[in-house]
Amino acid sequence: MIEAAARLFPEKIAVDDGVLQLTYAQFIDRVYGLAQRLHATTAPGTTVCSLVPNTGVAPIIVMACALTGRLLVPIDASHPLDRQAAIFAESGAQAVLLAHGEVVDESFIPASLPRLLVDPLVETHAARPTHPYDPSRPLFVSFTSGSTGRPKGVVSGGRYGAAAIGQFIDMFHLGPSDVILGLASLSTGGARDAFAALGAGASIRILDIRAAGVMEALKVLDRDKITVLSFIPSALRMILGIEGAAQAFRHLRVLDLHGERILASDIELFRRTLPPTCHISITMGSVEAGAVFSWFVRDDRIDGSLVPVGYIMPGRSVALLGDDGLPVADGEVGELFVRGAMAMGAWRNGARTQGPFLPDPDDPESSIYPMGDLMRRRADGLFEYVDRKDRRVKIRGLWADLGEIEVAIRSMDCVSDVAVIAAAEPSAAERVCAFIVLKTGATPPSLGAVRRAVAEQTAEHMAPEDVVVLEIIPRLANFKPDMVRLKALAAAHRE
Repeated sequence: MIEAAARLFPEKIAVDDGVLQLTYAQFIDRVYGLAQRLHATTAPGTTVCSLVPNTGVAPIIVMACALTGRLLVPIDASHPLDRQAAIFAESGAQAVLLAHGEVVDESFIPASLPRLLVDPLVETHAARPTHPYDPSRPLFVSFTSGSTGRPKGVVSGGRYGAAAIGQFIDMFHLGPSDVILGLASLSTGGARDAFAALGAGASIRILDIRAAGVMEALKVLDRDKITVLSFIPSALRMILGIEGAAQAFRHLRVLDLHGERILASDIELFRRTLPPTCHISITMGSVEAGAVFSWFVRDDRIDGSLVPVGYIMPGRSVALLGDDGLPVADGEVGELFVRGAMAMGAWRNGARTQGPFLPDPDDPESSIYPMGDLMRRRADGLFEYVDRKDRRVKIRGLWADLGEIEVAIRSMDCVSDVAVIAAAEPSAAERVCAFIVLKTGATPPSLGAVRRAVAEQTAEHMAPEDVVVLEIIPRLANFKPDMVRLKALAAAHRE
């Protein structure tokens, strides 16, 4: 797909990270050149680790490894060092790819491990590699966010990859006039945006928003005429609170929301501030399962404070099961199981394992993945996300949903952001702590006011025992709340 786009648009900008700009012809040239070097220095099937920031070098490395049958474990060099070291320890890497001119901390990599430097400024004019492509082989290991501790590796291959990217291109009608803003690191499953853009003849504008900052992101959105953006609603909610921020989104035609529950108030805010021609999409899935649900939001289908996550995507099959393992009826809450998972297994200590994937009795080449999400199906076919199964805890012997508590607190006029945790492991949780961020100029609410707001909208036993005001909710590289840091803050608050 990408080679076809390069033949059609050789002089069009394919990859831009603000410093490095490569046309399609240059991008393909660099991919072929690195592939040739990989052939010369490593054996087919070698596990290769890349240690680069989220820059234009990253997609070159992914494509070159795919073309040569090398299994890639990408590590984002801008992520915290302990996360980098943890991923490397799991990788089983036999060689390391580094970006020429980038200064990175290699302290956790043995000096004896072979290293290849990737220089995107050097033209190679190499021939296309002849390694036979085998879609049954694993190609890529990405790692989950590690929001509750140790990052978990997920192995992906080619069986579903091209189809999934083609589906994304079709769904959003991507074409050569589009510029997609790539904020997600390739090491955490951010490849979709990059390769959908390149497969459609569009441009991918890569940006490390944590390093560049929100104000620079707003400049990029406006100056580079970004047309497609995938983001999580809580971060977008925060950005749109900045004076004049809406102007930066004036070129946007598709906003794809994902990663957390979406409120009706979010849709109202985005409708007010984004261009009237901008389509709002919601996509739900995971690194393990791929995209499972999606839809373009229709406001007349929103019933209540939460927005449905969409319909089942073509080619996907799901089941909602109760505690007894049997399917639940429409309108009832069940745990989500996905058949035909995108991933090929888990990755642990340098080897592929079955991990949490279950064998599919009807297809030996497929698997079933328990998502751990609690959901319900409406009579009209739309699915509603309730919460993570591991976020249901028992308070004084009664079930409590931490996500519902967050929704209740977020409805308070003074609150701009919130994260709620159980103060112990779910099986023993008896105390709930709420972390809140105030709107500018707002007065902190009393503990009693927060407890009343939660009790009125949920149940009395779900009212939090502790409320901590923060300047900002600590978040991981993918903007999800950092549960490890929040638990440490909760423990410190109780001391």
